[in-house]
Amino acid sequence: MDSFPNAQFTTTRNFVYNYVKIPPKQQGASLLFLHGFPSSSYDWRYQISYFASKGYGIIAPDTLGYGGTSKPLDTQAYKGKLMAEDIAEILKFEKIETVIGIGHDWGSFLLSRLAVFYPSLFTKLVFMDIGYSVPGRGLSLDTINHVNAAVQAALGYSVFGYFKFFQDEDAASLLNDNCESAQSMFFSKDNELGKKYMGAEGGFRTWLTEGKVAPYPPFVSTEDKGYFRKQFSPDNGGFGPSINWYKAALADIDAEDVKEIPKERYTLLQPTLLISSDNFITATADFPSQMKPFAPNLVNKKLTTGHWIMLEQPDEVNKMLEEFFA
Repeated sequence: MDSFPNAQFTTTRNFVYNYVKIPPKQQGASLLFLHGFPSSSYDWRYQISYFASKGYGIIAPDTLGYGGTSKPLDTQAYKGKLMAEDIAEILKFEKIETVIGIGHDWGSFLLSRLAVFYPSLFTKLVFMDIGYSVPGRGLSLDTINHVNAAVQAALGYSVFGYFKFFQDEDAASLLNDNCESAQSMFFSKDNELGKKYMGAEGGFRTWLTEGKVAPYPPFVSTEDKGYFRKQFSPDNGGFGPSINWYKAALADIDAEDVKEIPKERYTLLQPTLLISSDNFITATADFPSQMKPFAPNLVNKKLTTGHWIMLEQPDEVNKMLEEFFA
């Protein structure tokens, strides 16, 4: 993302983080944007340009395993507590005492861990498509199997088949060798296609090995496709590092760290915004209901979009965020 100023910081774990850094104007608030999979800080470009023009400070890292940030292959490096420490160190280095946190997809998980380990850092919280991840309720393999079976019985389809594919030994190489096929599925808005090839066990493997390509929605430009392929090219580490977020969750590697969190911290006391979509995977989770007991100051909003809310309807998202920030 060459159009925005970038900085780098080396954490105490000796990982280098690349991040967009824009200082606030006239002592304005700072915003922390955390992206998900398969992504980078590039996916916040519409929000960064808009809110920087409004005087907000911006910190938008390429999270661990992505973009210009270190890409360890050891799954243990992707513990939620450790990645939260990384981000907290960046904020301390930048002398930022409080932020408004905004997360999408796995960025919502990271924001969740930051919020419970460093609650005083945040004045407000925003979760997009994926809601707050309550400690102890992660997406372990047992949980995935239970959810798939329950949704299959109730609705006739599964939702987390692709999670299980990502733990296969050859998953990274299949993704690397079929980047166009993978990219088109990740951005597809066709829920029926998603149920068959993402939700169903074995579906994503079939999709990749047969080299299938889905139509792209209008919000994905030719430039975006090229940027994506560059970010996930084998020369830049490929998909192997980033799917460690899934492997870490499936192996429940955060179980011991979660035990350290006092129960009272499970509740988010900050004003919290959830922006939901029509994505079939997240719709089954019913995040508004899940979050209500743990976010007493919760505001629910919904947009008629797929998973990539901030890319598909950036103006609407920016308006919602600006109203919430005020």
